[in-house]
Amino acid sequence: MTSKIKSFFHYLRKEFFNTPFNSILTLIMAFLVVKAGLWFISWAFINAVWVGDTRDVAQPGGATWAFIINKLRFFTFGFYPKAEIWRIPVTVILMSATMIPYFMKQVKHKVLIMVAQMILFPIIIAVFLTGGIFGMPKVSSNDWGGLALTFILSVTGLLYSFPVGILMALGRRSKLPVIKGLCVAYIEFFRGIPLITILFMSSVVVPFFLPSGVAVDKIIRVIIGMSIFQSAYLAEVIRGGLQSIDKGQYEAADALGFKFGLQSYLIIMPQVLKMTVSNIGGISISFIKDTTLVLIIGMFDLLGIVSPLASDSNWLGMEPEGLIFAGILYWIICFTISRLTYKLEEKVNRLPATAGVTGVPE
Repeated sequence: MTSKIKSFFHYLRKEFFNTPFNSILTLIMAFLVVKAGLWFISWAFINAVWVGDTRDVAQPGGATWAFIINKLRFFTFGFYPKAEIWRIPVTVILMSATMIPYFMKQVKHKVLIMVAQMILFPIIIAVFLTGGIFGMPKVSSNDWGGLALTFILSVTGLLYSFPVGILMALGRRSKLPVIKGLCVAYIEFFRGIPLITILFMSSVVVPFFLPSGVAVDKIIRVIIGMSIFQSAYLAEVIRGGLQSIDKGQYEAADALGFKFGLQSYLIIMPQVLKMTVSNIGGISISFIKDTTLVLIIGMFDLLGIVSPLASDSNWLGMEPEGLIFAGILYWIICFTISRLTYKLEEKVNRLPATAGVTGVPE
């Protein structure tokens, strides 16, 4: 224990107090950090108000968390009808249940699970969230919002962008000029325009090109647009992994008589996904944060719903508390994904090259 304390003080002296200037700078920064920390503790906890029905309960120098507690339903479910809120947890549970086979060793070809999810997710969302069948009232997607909307956009966007990104990455390395040219054009085009432009196009421009009498719900158009955007970035991550594969792997697959599709599925892609799992996790986190841009086209996700809730005459001026609460939730979500990605990376690195990713037996 004593040696650890000595090592700690030695580290402090070496890194923070090695010169007079660094010593003064360290003391100043420590003072500012402590002062800011004490102020935040006082504002967020000591002088905070946790119970109340209006902003009149607010105390000077303290947060009004009563606003968050009072509006928690809207932060979570948006403006979804109160009597029908049960449908959102059912949707989340059903969608989450489709993830279970990924962790089952008996399931060998896990890519089939993704295909099943791509079919089942729209059905689950249409039946439960949208409704209008089985005696459930129809709920407009304009009433979706809060954390539930963020979840739907993130999960579906990542689900549909992943296979498209893989196909574009493989196509970009194709020896056929037409396929390679189309994939390069797709990737570079969608990487070269901002996501907000795609959202405006999907929300405002696309309806003008639809045939008369044909209407596609805005959330479907947004999911398609975000999936296309994300797939272009995923394609570049996958392409980087493909370039790092040793040439001998391709030659060995050719020698065994594997065609391109089987070669990619059994030999190349398992190795690529193992090498790029951390990068995929990183851009997935970025994508989740990018979903906040749907506010621009009138969709109130977890961040976007803060403003309309704080516009309530009973809670005017509560934006700081709402933004801090939304920020904390985003941090929890992104940190959780970061840790899961790290654990997954550790796990797949312990597996043989052809196991654990596509589900191919060792």
